[in-house]
Amino acid sequence: MAELGPRIGYLIPEFPGQTHSFFWREILALQARHGYPVRIFSTRMPIRSVMHDWVVNAQAQYLFPLPPASWPLVLGGLLARGGRVLSQPDARRTLRRRQTWPLLVLAGRLGQLCRREGITHLHVHSCANSALIAAFCHLLYGLPYSLVLHGPVEDYGPDQDFKWARARFGFVITEKLRQEMTAMLPSVAGRCRIAPMGVDTDHFSPQPGDRPEGRPFRWFCCARLNRVKGYDVLLDALEAIRRDRPELAWELFVAGEDEQGGQGYRRELEARIARAGLADRVTLLGAVTQQEVLDQLHAADGFVLASWAEPLGVAYMEAMACGVPTIGTAAGGVLELIESGRDGLLVPPKDSPALAAALLRLMREPELRDTLARQGRARIVESFGASRSADALAEALHDFG
Repeated sequence: MAELGPRIGYLIPEFPGQTHSFFWREILALQARHGYPVRIFSTRMPIRSVMHDWVVNAQAQYLFPLPPASWPLVLGGLLARGGRVLSQPDARRTLRRRQTWPLLVLAGRLGQLCRREGITHLHVHSCANSALIAAFCHLLYGLPYSLVLHGPVEDYGPDQDFKWARARFGFVITEKLRQEMTAMLPSVAGRCRIAPMGVDTDHFSPQPGDRPEGRPFRWFCCARLNRVKGYDVLLDALEAIRRDRPELAWELFVAGEDEQGGQGYRRELEARIARAGLADRVTLLGAVTQQEVLDQLHAADGFVLASWAEPLGVAYMEAMACGVPTIGTAAGGVLELIESGRDGLLVPPKDSPALAAALLRLMREPELRDTLARQGRARIVESFGASRSADALAEALHDFG
């Protein structure tokens, strides 16, 4: 454990969210394994926060809305230091878009908070607006920062060259993303490393015991309620199974909520489930805690996620770590996680007949389930433990310090 080291600030958009347990596990590993103190900052509270069991310990500080008492200090800092921003051509270009002006104010707020907390490095888990805030904050206050790219570059908005230009280093979560980043911004290739997300394989582990006899086959899916997660494809596949194999007893439990707190895509899904006559078999659980996800995985006979594409897929990792046979789609970074037929099953995205065939195969072949459960768990333990990204961050802080 390091005796001395950086005091790290984590900037995470709209924290805590449904998928932010990974960030918390990474922070705990960074503190426990490397001794680096960490302070969490976030842009603002999410529309509806998820009260994971650990949230009370996170104690995030929010940039927006600014407390009234902070305005004089923030504006004073912008007046005194704004010339450092305006002297840079790429910063002036970025500020031509008026929607970036509030981000400059938030950068001033972040700089003040980081100075007060003694932060020496800012680690940003986004390449969208939070990356702009970090870049402005660097120009205003000289605070070093690093970025993490969690998905395709085009998903994170414009000004990527400005966001990355002064980053001390950056991470991508797959080789595919590293290739995309190198093609788009060759100048950052030497500062960009692969650091896959991971899971706590002690926490997410198989539960001993036999499956209860006579109950329906229990499927579990965990993902935000969004069309890109392939819910229509999954429901089409399940509807076909119910029609063609009415003797099979099964049920599906879905953990996750839409971005509107249940008032958006969830309503479409509920109507779709009702039209298909699946209301007695499909249960939407809404946003759940990390412990509830674990409980669902321990109760599940199989895990399925039919996303159009996933950068990598923490939900897959959690299921595999728990020894739950897993079905996914052969798209995005999932191909770097699952070898189909060895530690999971992959089907083409948006292909409901192929998905139905994979679902039927798992329900009918207990030996295959046992093999995928065993090999899936081994795959995650070997290559996707929770400490991996924390170790990569600690190493980069040393190498690029």
